[in-house]
Parts: sequence; C-alpha cells; structure tokens
Amino acid sequence: MTYRGRVISVLTGLLLVITWDFIYYFVLHYPIDIKVDIVFTLLILFVSYYMGKTYDSSHKTLEALRKSEERVKILNEEMHHVLQSIDEVVFHTNEKGEFQFLNQSWEDFTGYTVKESIRKNALHFISLNERHEILRLVRQSASLKKEKTKMDFSYQRRDGQFRWGEVNIKLNYNGDGKLLGTVGTISDITERVHNEEELIEMNETLAIESQKLSVAGQLAAGIAHEVRNPLTSINGFLQLLRDDANEKTREYLGIVFSEIKRIELVLSELLILAKPQSVTYKRINIIETLDHVSQLLNTNAILYNIEIQTDFHEKELYIRGDENQLKQVFINLIKNAIEAMPHGGTITIHANITTQNKVQLTFKDEGVGMKKEILDKLGEPFFTTKTKGTGLGLTICLRILRDHGADIRVQSEQGEGTTFHIKFDGVQTSERKRREMVQNQ
Repeated sequence: MTYRGRVISVLTGLLLVITWDFIYYFVLHYPIDIKVDIVFTLLILFVSYYMGKTYDSSHKTLEALRKSEERVKILNEEMHHVLQSIDEVVFHTNEKGEFQFLNQSWEDFTGYTVKESIRKNALHFISLNERHEILRLVRQSASLKKEKTKMDFSYQRRDGQFRWGEVNIKLNYNGDGKLLGTVGTISDITERVHNEEELIEMNETLAIESQKLSVAGQLAAGIAHEVRNPLTSINGFLQLLRDDANEKTREYLGIVFSEIKRIELVLSELLILAKPQSVTYKRINIIETLDHVSQLLNTNAILYNIEIQTDFHEKELYIRGDENQLKQVFINLIKNAIEAMPHGGTITIHANITTQNKVQLTFKDEGVGMKKEILDKLGEPFFTTKTKGTGLGLTICLRILRDHGADIRVQSEQGEGTTFHIKFDGVQTSERKRREMVQNQ
C-alpha cells in the first residue's frame, strides 16, 4: 500500500491528540482553549503526516532495492549458468596472472579441478617454451596498451596427453594505463591442428606424386622416341629375313614379332602418358557408353566363365566428357576385373543419379581382391600386380578421370573382390525437367 505509513502515522497522531485532550480536560479539569487546542492538533497531525511520508518513501526505496537485488541475483545465476555451459574455457586473472575465475570446461580441458586451479598462475599449466611465448605476447600487448590479443599454444593435460589450444585475451587497464588483469576464452583446436598437418602432408604427397608423373612422362617420351625408330628398322629387316627363312627360323621369328608387338604396345602407352591427347568434351549419355562397353567385352568375359551384369536406374544419365577416353577407362576397369577372376564370377556395373546431381558409377567384381599395401599404390606409374602388365593402364585412367573432374574411390578386401566408385558432375537435370513438363502437358 503506497500511503500506508502516512495513514498509520496520522491515525496515531489523532489518537495521541484525543488521549491528551481527555487527560488534560477531563482528568485534570483544565479550562478548554479552542485556539491552542486547534494549533496543537494541527501541529501534531502535520508532524505525523511528514513522518508517515518519510516512512513511505523509505519503504518504497527499500522495496525497489530488494527487487533490484533479486534481479541482480537472478542475472548472476543466469550468467553463472551460461558461463558454466559454454564449451570453451572462460577465465579471469588478476594483474599477476593468477586465476580469479574459471568455468567448468577447465576441468574437461586440462584434467585439473577448478578448485585447485583458482589463485594459481595461469602460466603454471603451460609448458616452459609456450610459457615464455605467452608471457612475451602479454607484456608486449600491455606495453602497447592493446585491448585484445590471441595465440595458439600446446599444453599437456593432467593425464599426460598433449593438446592444442587457442587463447583469446582481453586486457583491462585502470585510468593510469596500469594492467589490472585479463579475461578471455580458451578453445581446443587439437583436431584443427591435426587436420592442417594432414592437409600439409597430403599436399606434399600430391606434389611428390605429381613430380613422379612428370618424371615418368619425360622418361616415357624419351624412351618411346629413342626406341621406336630402331625398332621400326629391326622389324623391317626381320620381315625380310622371314621371307627367306626355313620353317624353324620362321617359328622363332614369330616369337620375336610377338614380343616386338608387345614392345610397341608399351611404347604406345608411354606416349599416351607422356603427352596430352586432343579431347572433345561434349554432352554424352553415359548409359549408352556403358552399354556399348559391356557388350564389347561380354564375349571375352564369357570365355572366362564371367557374366557382366548392368544395373541402371535411368535410361539416360548425361555428363560432359570425351566419350573415347571414357570408353578407354571403362574397358580398362572391366579387363582388370576379368583378369582378377580366374575362377569366373560376376561383374556388376551400377549407375544412378545422386541428390547432389552427381552421376555415380560402380564397377564391382568378385575377384581375388587386394591387400591394403597394394591398394595404396594403385595408380602409381609402372606399379602392377600382373606378370605381363606395364603398370601404366590405371595411371592413364586416373589421369583421364582427373581431367574430367571425376572423383574415384576404391574398396577392396583380399578374397572378396574390388569395387570402383566413380562420380561425375551430372548435366541432365534441366533435360529431365523439360521432358517431364512435356509429358505432363
């Protein structure tokens, strides 16, 4: 009630006046003086009203202060809850670098409890080398009156595990520019650092592989040109010798000619690896290409008791590429699958469109499979598991797929077969929508 103090105080004053008048006039029998009595009554009521008003104002101020304290308490509890819920470490240090506050994430971050870490210097939990670096950074920032600074650092958890963290520091100063302390956050960036290290290692590996391919290309060009010319002359003279040779010599020369053809095949593959081929990228239906290749190799597969099965969810899947080069890739993959299945089996070719508008092809065989160490070397120039292989076929295929912007992934288990997954960027979405619109009309 807003006027409670004034009402009670005025009523108390009236009661006092009535009591006084009763005693003064009826008990002590003093004569009645109306003027004095009125002045006295008004004075008492005025003082009572003023005292009541003062009480009401004080009570109102105290009530507002109590509510303000409650709001501050609620805000502090909410802030404490938020700080304790944050995954990052939140800290506050004094001018000496001693922790004044740490949230609960500190225990997950370091393995040390908040209770045992409070009042200890923050540098106590960092390795000696990192300690000097952070101390130098903070001192430099303080001398330049910087408000914020950050750095990455390594540290050792209580259990001995080494981790990486990123600390963001805000420096607080007084009016004279003296450092009062710091507040900030610490984030665990161990995974990010490891990913960056893996990326650097991967880039170095790719650079080495690229250098290998470059050297292989240069060697291939040199070998092909140096060998092809004398080989042509040898082949010509052997043809002349065969015309005048007896039957036994012709048998031997037949073996020589077959080996010369093999040398020419190797030289052809070397030249393909050594120099870029002229390609024509156009919109092609990859389903038709796969059908053509599977029919082409089906007769050869039957001789080895192998069945080539196709599983196409669509009749038309379009990509942009060079059809001749892609046929070369598919033929190579199917031939490798046939050679990996000496006891027969099934080769499955699967094609579909993904939700990301990617054309996904899968070549799966039931062959002997490969060990992990062999799988890791696939595509390296001159690496082969075949007794008569050159080790260039898959290298050329990977280069063609890379030029087409395709993504290739290989899965293989020894004794369980091998699966090649290839993804191309699809270009058929607009055509499909147009056909559906025409059909709906």
